[in-house]
Amino acid sequence: MATTPVDDVRPAALAAVGLAKSFGAVQALRDVSLTFPAGQVTGLLGENGAGKSTLIRLCSGQMRPDRGRLLLDGAEVSFATPLEAIAAGVVVVNQEPLLIGELTIADNLFLYDLGERPGYGRARRSENVQRARALLDRLRMADYLPDPSTLCRDLSAASRQMVDIVRALSRQPKVLFLDEPNSSLTREESERLFAVMNRLRDEGVAVVLVSHRLAEVYSIVDNVIVLRDGTFVAAGPPDEIDQERAVALMAGERKRAVVAEVMADRAEATAQAETALELDGLTGDGFAGVDLTVHRGEIVGMAGLVGAGRTEIAEAVVGLRRVSGGRIRVGGRPVRIPNPGRAQRLGIAYVAEERRTEVFHEQSVGYNLTVRILSSLGRLGSVSPGRAGRAARDLARRFGVKAASIEAPITSLSGGNQQKVLLARALAAKPEVLILDEPTRGVDVGTKAEIYATLRELAHGEGLAVWFISSELEEIVELADRVVVIRRGQVTLDAPNNAGPNPIVAAAMGATEG
Repeated sequence: MATTPVDDVRPAALAAVGLAKSFGAVQALRDVSLTFPAGQVTGLLGENGAGKSTLIRLCSGQMRPDRGRLLLDGAEVSFATPLEAIAAGVVVVNQEPLLIGELTIADNLFLYDLGERPGYGRARRSENVQRARALLDRLRMADYLPDPSTLCRDLSAASRQMVDIVRALSRQPKVLFLDEPNSSLTREESERLFAVMNRLRDEGVAVVLVSHRLAEVYSIVDNVIVLRDGTFVAAGPPDEIDQERAVALMAGERKRAVVAEVMADRAEATAQAETALELDGLTGDGFAGVDLTVHRGEIVGMAGLVGAGRTEIAEAVVGLRRVSGGRIRVGGRPVRIPNPGRAQRLGIAYVAEERRTEVFHEQSVGYNLTVRILSSLGRLGSVSPGRAGRAARDLARRFGVKAASIEAPITSLSGGNQQKVLLARALAAKPEVLILDEPTRGVDVGTKAEIYATLRELAHGEGLAVWFISSELEEIVELADRVVVIRRGQVTLDAPNNAGPNPIVAAAMGATEG
């Protein structure tokens, strides 16, 4: 069992011993043991899917562990609900504030008291406003927020986040988890938050900070804990686990599908290939100034944290999202793409991330395979059943769709085979550019390998331009010829995939900023 080193004389406000949690076949946490010392700020680091959120949920009563124990101030505890954890002094500030927009700041600050103090009217609202003013004065945060009588629906994202933070502090926590607390805050607002964290540390609170802004994390933490793939990897002071080492620990040792020399040769060949799709300063809601080129015969992997703007960029290219600036070129020609139909006519195929909204659940496998090309399978607006059936069988055979028959309902297929159907459907119209958002999410290892092989053959064998988005670092490293990293809606890395995972993680998490 891996444990964090116990070098500090400060007592552990909260300790996890052998925590494990599974969701079906997915092992989210594996035998994790670690401590969060009182009077310290601990940075909890890891890629997407490392287990950070699951750990917080287990520590705060949002979930029950399959195995393991929690110790609070040395005594074993078991929280049935988040309210029990809050009452014991374990409080969480979430990335998305849990506020009621139609209530005032004051009412949201004392929301947890509603069950303890029944009755809600004008007198109670007035009392809450006075209590809120006194609380903000006591916490020295009166100038952080508008007047407590303000409705939360009228607040900025930063102010909403600050309300959630103040509410957490009002519970006088022993352990405070801050999950991306400054994702909506400006640098100045973040500095004010860090001043509050310093004050809590001086008061003996165990503060646990989860953030992908590594430079900011390292400016305040006393201790760093790294998780990877649901397991504890390392812990220590920031001068022992510096940013570079933390990035390496988060990424781990990844096997490369091909050697670096082969990747370099492919990069050189790609540079000489014809451009299939080009974005020049593309700007829209959630992204700005994006430059991107995808060549024929190339697989471009787009990495970045969830919410970085990757999907928004892809949706803008295929006409699902409005573009406010920049240009799109297809085959070197400037184009305007107001809707997905226009994208398909220009030779761009798109498979969205959410499989359940892409599949026609009430229809057959054959219909789902051919729905995008039905107009070409008949005459005078009438579809030929024979031609449609032959096209569906050919597509199913080519892409290895395992189904009893093409007349079988699509819901009879496994998730992996449904994903193959979506890929086959996108390629039925013979596009020049294929855009895939999380192409292997929720599929088994064998199906994933089949999809990888198909994409390589389409790109390297047939000259298709492939651009895929993935939150799995290993998938990016294994499949992409070139890697583009998006952070806060902008490109932070565009390079051949020959340097391993560390630069990708660093670019996604801003390890070199500030």
